[in-house]
Amino acid sequence: MKVDFNLPRRTKLVYFGRTGHGILRNYITELDFVIYDNPRERLNLWVALRMLISCKRSNFAYYRAFLLLHRPDVVITMEDNNVTFYATKAVLRGCKSIAIQNGYRINLPISRDAAFGIDLPHPNQLRHDADVILTQGGHGTYFYQSILPHSRCEFVEAGHLMNNAIAAEGVDVFERPKRLVFISKYPNLNRAHTSINWYSHEWMSLTDTTVTAAEYFRVDAIVVRACALIASEHELQFVVLGKRPKRQSSEYEFFAEHLAGLEWTYSPSDSQSSSYESLRPGDVIVNTDSTLGYELLARGLRTAFISARLRTAGYPEVREYEFGYPVISQARGPFWTNDSSDSEIRRVLEFTMWAGAAEWSEQTRFVRQSIFNFDPRNRIFCRVLDEAGIENTGPRYWTPELIPAN
Repeated sequence: MKVDFNLPRRTKLVYFGRTGHGILRNYITELDFVIYDNPRERLNLWVALRMLISCKRSNFAYYRAFLLLHRPDVVITMEDNNVTFYATKAVLRGCKSIAIQNGYRINLPISRDAAFGIDLPHPNQLRHDADVILTQGGHGTYFYQSILPHSRCEFVEAGHLMNNAIAAEGVDVFERPKRLVFISKYPNLNRAHTSINWYSHEWMSLTDTTVTAAEYFRVDAIVVRACALIASEHELQFVVLGKRPKRQSSEYEFFAEHLAGLEWTYSPSDSQSSSYESLRPGDVIVNTDSTLGYELLARGLRTAFISARLRTAGYPEVREYEFGYPVISQARGPFWTNDSSDSEIRRVLEFTMWAGAAEWSEQTRFVRQSIFNFDPRNRIFCRVLDEAGIENTGPRYWTPELIPAN
């Protein structure tokens, strides 16, 4: 933990957390700002003293002291699943608070999303709220409205800021399939999948049972091998689009193990834009339940969903990981399935690869509009900034010097 000795001052803008700072600064030009850091990582001495004077010690007490010392006009965050942020309105009624959805949200107790979906509704009754939540689209709006029934905030469907900010020229021109590209969701587990912990470590918790890491990632192993075989049959290149940079080797090792004997290429994610920029005309994208998959579908790209994570893990009654659930209730469609059987994977990929342009557009239009928004150059986001009185560049793409490395 670092200790900050800077004396707090009245500030126009507060960035709550550093998540997404590169994309926010691509648009926000306001110079009068400070960053609120998790006190476990960076502790301001004066804020800590103000907290101690209140005779309380907690994340909320520290954030309350921070707000009272800085008294910002606006607080903005891409840590939309951080419960502490929503206390802004309870501390400073006149401060405008803006949350930006930064991931595909489901209401299941897993990792850091767990406490958010379960714990926020009660504080919301105590005026913990936001003025604006920029959701990624209809699915995100449904999620927030369901967990915040008492919220007075405005829901704005803006899509994903990074997806909106990347100009992937030419990838929407599809004549015939040239590559199959599988989107990885694999975390940096440092070879944990080769140890006994892989089979006993609790990865997520359901109502009356737990899901191990081996169970949770079983679908990825099944789907990636099936796709590699199908790519070989059609003489297509097969690529695993990594979630991690090259220096974190466990992702590559996981797929190397399950693709043994097959031809494939690994494309690591070395910057926050590299996953988008690595796509090419003729790519057919396959994923399980990645946010990136929904982003690319929103662009109109050929994207297939094998959304069978918990069904493959042995928990078919849990539907939250199914494609677009609950906005989309059908278990299968032209380009999606909630079944990881070989026949279903082949059916979905056959349509995604070979459907004509008009048929693809027609079959995906309603789903794209009802689940996930795409707003090139972030015009909607810039309008929200204008309404909040925050100086900004206006709509534009992400400039390379502001794209962080992973």
